[in-house]
Amino acid sequence: MDELVYPRERVLGTITLVLGILVWLALIVGTVGIALIGLLIGFLFYLFMHSALIAHIKGNGVELSESQFPDMYAQFTACCERLQMDRHPRAYIMNGDGRFNAFATKFLGTPFVVLYSDLVDTMAKHADGVRFYIGHELGHLRMKHLSGHFLRWPVLWLPLLGAAYSRARESTCDRHGLACSSSPEGAARALGALAAGPERWQHLDLTAYREQTRQTSGFWMSLHELLAGYPWVSKRVARVMNPEEKLPSRNVFSYFLAIFVPYSGRLGSGFGLLVMIYIIGLLAAVAIPAYQGYVSRA
Repeated sequence: MDELVYPRERVLGTITLVLGILVWLALIVGTVGIALIGLLIGFLFYLFMHSALIAHIKGNGVELSESQFPDMYAQFTACCERLQMDRHPRAYIMNGDGRFNAFATKFLGTPFVVLYSDLVDTMAKHADGVRFYIGHELGHLRMKHLSGHFLRWPVLWLPLLGAAYSRARESTCDRHGLACSSSPEGAARALGALAAGPERWQHLDLTAYREQTRQTSGFWMSLHELLAGYPWVSKRVARVMNPEEKLPSRNVFSYFLAIFVPYSGRLGSGFGLLVMIYIIGLLAAVAIPAYQGYVSRA
């Protein structure tokens, strides 16, 4: 199953894990253990907030089973077995309210996969579509992306590194989705719905769409991908159709600007830019008076 792991994830995962552990140790030692109190408070807050999400899923969602949507349950079980997952997560369908999405989560050791109804309904005529997204979310659980997030958290905001690791994880999960699909084209069409919408994806010209990846090598396209946690959808489609396909290189100058913008996850690159401006302003507020004082004394 090693072929399901995007090559860069192993390297980036190791780097972020080692750096994250070192930062946590430095915080704990540097604060003489006081940081542990903050971690405990943070964990209790997280536990409470996450329990609300799980309660919402269990109370408002519909759990898949042999008697409840057996067709979907059979596809879910088949994907778990294809990915050699000994422990099958609990799977739910929830009203998406217009959101085309799915996600995986864990609570006190129990894994969950949630599929929004909009995704399931859109893919109703395309069996590979549902299987692809099931496999993608199972990939997060199989690769323990949720478990390792806490240890890596202190360094995931770092420019370039945090976003690159996130994109590598998503590419790995796309490979898991591909493994659950009957064909690369079927997986690519499922991804195409993210770009063309709930109706037009059925008529998407995949070859022409793959050609759009040529546009991603420009400065601005390169920059905003470097700041994002997901690869461009056109690249994701190209990779599931041919995992070994060589895609256009990014503009080298985009790295010089991206290195100054912290990664802000799903909040978007604009938020990361605001963080950078805030940090620069804070440093200026401290450094300028200090420099002026130095000049006066001199």
